[in-house]
Amino acid sequence: MNLEQVERKLGAFKQKAPKVLKLAVNDTARKARSRLAKEAQKKYAIKGVALNKYMHIKFGSNSNPAATIYVKSKTIPLYKFKRRSGTLGSGRYFNPTLKRYQVGKGGRGAQGHQLKDSSLRAFELDDGGGKRKAFIASMGSGHTGIFQRRAGKKRGDKREVKELMGSSIPVMIGSEKRVYGVVEPHIKSDLKEAVNRHVSRAIRGEI
Repeated sequence: MNLEQVERKLGAFKQKAPKVLKLAVNDTARKARSRLAKEAQKKYAIKGVALNKYMHIKFGSNSNPAATIYVKSKTIPLYKFKRRSGTLGSGRYFNPTLKRYQVGKGGRGAQGHQLKDSSLRAFELDDGGGKRKAFIASMGSGHTGIFQRRAGKKRGDKREVKELMGSSIPVMIGSEKRVYGVVEPHIKSDLKEAVNRHVSRAIRGEI
């Protein structure tokens, strides 16, 4: 929908076209932001994250009736997605952090998934030292996450503990298959409906 099309709809009131188009575009942007957030929540098993607050709108004006949605965020910890804690096994293993043997080898590592339509799977990392199970833990700062120990150079070395991260919100929102591609047809129909609504208001003298 462009300015000339709106002018034709307005007829004798075509001088109001820039304002009508601006209002319609901005209404559509707000609705698109809401649709994108809801669709992402439907497809991704994410908890406790308000997606709307990461999507900012640059609204259009009479001179430039175009709106843009900006999506910014860092990668989200896997702990924010659906997860299940691991279980300890009965085997002995050497804990390089505590520098002593413990019981627990052979258990199930932490599991989870990002997509609601996928099944829980084990989080495993292999950086040259073999696959190691992930675990859920709380740090001294109070932060809770899903972590894995990285490989040490030799037995007894203290291993770095790394938190596992999931997708960022821009990646989720921008998915043609799961989110944006689903919402895009609605954006076009929402704009057409908004233009017609504001054209009627303009003709009635409400704007």
